[in-house]
Amino acid sequence: MATDKREYILDVAERLFAEQGFEAVSIRSISKEAHINIAMISYYFGSKEKLYEEIINRKLIPFEKIKQMSDTHASYFDKLMFIADVIVDKFFESRNFQILVFREMNLNQRTHMADFLIEHMQRNFLFISDIIKKGIRKKEFKNTDVDFTVMTLFAIIRMYTTSGMMICKLTNKASIDEVYDAKQKTKIKKFISDLFSAHLLTR
Repeated sequence: MATDKREYILDVAERLFAEQGFEAVSIRSISKEAHINIAMISYYFGSKEKLYEEIINRKLIPFEKIKQMSDTHASYFDKLMFIADVIVDKFFESRNFQILVFREMNLNQRTHMADFLIEHMQRNFLFISDIIKKGIRKKEFKNTDVDFTVMTLFAIIRMYTTSGMMICKLTNKASIDEVYDAKQKTKIKKFISDLFSAHLLTR
């Protein structure tokens, strides 16, 4: 199917961009890795830049939808942990994409794309910050530094999901697959819940 072929090209290109960076990857190298002809990439995406933008757009966390879902949780802590679980799931599912995103923002070679990603992240950051601030006002949370609290959440998840080889060695895991299996995902979710419970909850 055309949709499957299109998604396959996106998956291959995403991995190459994450491993080598945008500038180092050519349409020819993508076509060779994907075992397709160059014309097919042009047909689906038009250019390397458009292909790259499509990779970015398809995997950004849909926080508007998540915001609606988080509203079904009564306490601010439950809202926060629901969001944390979603972020862990998304980062585990798309590790190459997260590497690509942070590379893009750090190198800032395509200013419009870096600005777009930072704006998206800022909306997410402010959304989570607002939950914590409301929890503080309602006396559910302790009075704490909100910015550093949100940064801590993202830092834990980002380091674990974008540093596979290092985590594998530091934790004496047998393979990358073991680092990112379901057991480890459950473990990191529980750690985040325990950490933020101790850090935030007044009771």
